Amino acid sequence: MYERGETLSHAVTVRNFTTTVKENPDSIKITITAPDDLVLVSAASMVSDGINVGEYLYNYTIPETAIFGEYTIEVDTVKNGSTTTSKHNFMVMSWEVVNMIRRYSGITKESVSDDDIAGIALEVYREVADDIFLYHPYEPPTYYPDYNTLFDGSSSVVRAKCTPIADHDFDGYVYGIGNLSRNTDFIDVAGYWIDSDYVKHTAKITVTDAQTGRMTITQTDNTPIPSTHTGVYIRYWTEWDTYNKKLFMDAVAYLASHHLILRMTEAHKATIADLPSNQRKIELNLGRFEDKYYRIREKIAKPYGEGV
Repeated sequence: MYERGETLSHAVTVRNFTTTVKENPDSIKITITAPDDLVLVSAASMVSDGINVGEYLYNYTIPETAIFGEYTIEVDTVKNGSTTTSKHNFMVMSWEVVNMIRRYSGITKESVSDDDIAGIALEVYREVADDIFLYHPYEPPTYYPDYNTLFDGSSSVVRAKCTPIADHDFDGYVYGIGNLSRNTDFIDVAGYWIDSDYVKHTAKITVTDAQTGRMTITQTDNTPIPSTHTGVYIRYWTEWDTYNKKLFMDAVAYLASHHLILRMTEAHKATIADLPSNQRKIELNLGRFEDKYYRIREKIAKPYGEGV
């Protein structure tokens, strides 16, 4: 697992399939793909270490704007016209969540690998984000105070009805659709507009101030939405008044710890180091991390309630 700004060093060893002896291929290329299927590195040549036969390396610096999730590495090796492909994965997260989860849960590397914890953390993060942030399904935007018009064919500045807009994918930015090469699963604010013939079109949205909800909504070619439109709608998430980023991170770590504890109760996945001395303790405290998660959620999410 990596954080933004860190360098991934991907090393491979090439061997003859029959003799298992190391040898240099005719070519060796690497492709790196982001979680939203954007190709970041396309068939770039890997570099020999210059010392050992069959040893190759490629360094890739994780961009400061990288989205979070699971990335794919594909290495294609060609020798005598035959191609061999190997695939690997790595995670990018916004903070050192693996160590945080290990610290809270007390689970060691002998029991669960870093890769497994990173995968669980990513799944849990999405669950916590949907649990804590308030989702606003497609709704019309409203006027921005400095502008007294709304999509009159020239004005494009509006604001969301509810604020502040949440950084739903926790990448440090609130992005609108059309500004990055991402699908809508990795966009904080998406939207569309309907023309006079009731045909639906994707809108381009640029968020200029997440706190006040100010944004610019245009057609995908940056021209204003026509005054003859029959509707403009956006979807987004908002933070509750009590939202706290540090507590959000704690919530992810505690809920991930809960999932790990559940895994440790499965005997076929526990090591000798975990049994039998720790098993009884785990069984007695099976829900303690989940309880901590719920207590944090109550502090930073919209209160649950029924009736009026």
